[in-house]
This record gives sequence, structure tokens and C-alpha cells, in this order.
Amino acid sequence: MLYLIGLGLNDEMDLSLKAVEIAKKCDCYVELYTNVWNGSLKGLEEVLGKTVTPLKRKDLEEKSDFIIEEAKEKDVAVFVPGDPLSATTHINLVYDAKRRKIPFKIIHNASIFSAIGETGLQLYKFGKTATIAMSGKLENVKKTIKGNKKQDLHTLLLLDIDREVNVNLTIPDALKMLKKAKLVKETDDLVVFSRAGGDSSLFFDSVRNLINKQIELPAVIIIPGKLHFSEKDFLEMLR
Repeated sequence: MLYLIGLGLNDEMDLSLKAVEIAKKCDCYVELYTNVWNGSLKGLEEVLGKTVTPLKRKDLEEKSDFIIEEAKEKDVAVFVPGDPLSATTHINLVYDAKRRKIPFKIIHNASIFSAIGETGLQLYKFGKTATIAMSGKLENVKKTIKGNKKQDLHTLLLLDIDREVNVNLTIPDALKMLKKAKLVKETDDLVVFSRAGGDSSLFFDSVRNLINKQIELPAVIIIPGKLHFSEKDFLEMLR
């Protein structure tokens, strides 16, 4: 049996009781490269009372067969930051298990895609999401913003990370990229949501001011679409 278990948004204390009980009977793995997670491997092992093996990007993207093979013979749990199915990598793992007739179960947890409701913006008014890449290639971001604006929808922008070398794109650098590509102007008011699920912080300000703020990671940028009066009132209270 294969279990994909969400770690939640902040640390090992976000695990559900169900997740902990299931993990006790499994061989456990964890991947920490798809998101910034504020927990620790040691802390996770203490909560579960057992060893947890960390996975590298290539282990799931290129060598995932060994996990599927193990799940044929015994219970295997793969822990994932946020919700297990927020990243394509993990959906592919489910596809592989289903194709090989390996039973699987998803243990969901909090995700940035639901946590953004904390900004006061209505979830059903968000359009497509895009990631701002450290490479500076923003074609997909441009298409996403343009498409969402046409429909008066909000745009959630995630920040690229590279856990292999421990490099994270920061809010100031991301905003500078967007400004250079003329996807935002200095006077545009944006939302920044920092440390969702932990000691969260919300900012609603101009690009010019946000670039100069010290904002902790993990964080996301939101380009508001057409605002409902209740959304507008909430955002104005963040200034």
C-alpha cells in the first residue's frame, strides 16, 4: 500500500492524527524540495517515533520505481509539504501506482491554494497559478497574468526554489523580475502572503514599497483582479 501524506504548511505539528497513526506501520520517506517547509527531519522522526528517509528530486522524478516496487510488498508512506497533490510530481506517483494496480491512499493537509483565503480574497475568483522562475523566463507567467486579467480574476504567483543548493527566490527579486518584464508597474498594488500556516504576515502595498520590505519566506505574490467591495475593504485594512 502506498500512502501520500501531506505535511501541511509550517512544520511537523501540522500532521493529522490519522497521518501519524498510518505512518507508524509504514516505511517512511519525505521529500522537501517542492516547497519551503519550516519543520525538521529530526522533529518529524520524533513525532512519528521512527526513521524517515529524505528523498532527492531525482528519486521521485527519475527513480520513483523503487517506491512503487516497495509498495507492492509493504506499506510505504511518502510525506510531502503542504497537500500531497499540489505538485505534478506526486500526481505522477499516483498514476504509476494505479497503472500497476498498487493500492494507494491520499492523506490531505493544508495547502497554499486554500490558505490564500486568509488574504480576504475570495477563492473562487482566483484564476490560473504560475511560478516565477529563478531563470527569469517569464513567458508562462505573462500568459497567466494576461489571461486572468481578461476574466477579472486574481493571479497567484509562487516563488521558485532549489532545495538541492538551498536557494530560494525572494519577494524583492521576484518583483524586480516582474517589473523589468513590464508585467507590473511600480504603482500597482499587490498582495504578499508570508509564512502561511505559521506566524503569517499579510501585506497590501505598491510594488515600489514591497520591494523594500523585509518579507520572510515562504511567501507568495497575488496580483488582484477585479475586487468585490468586501475584498477591497479587507485589503485596505492591511495597509
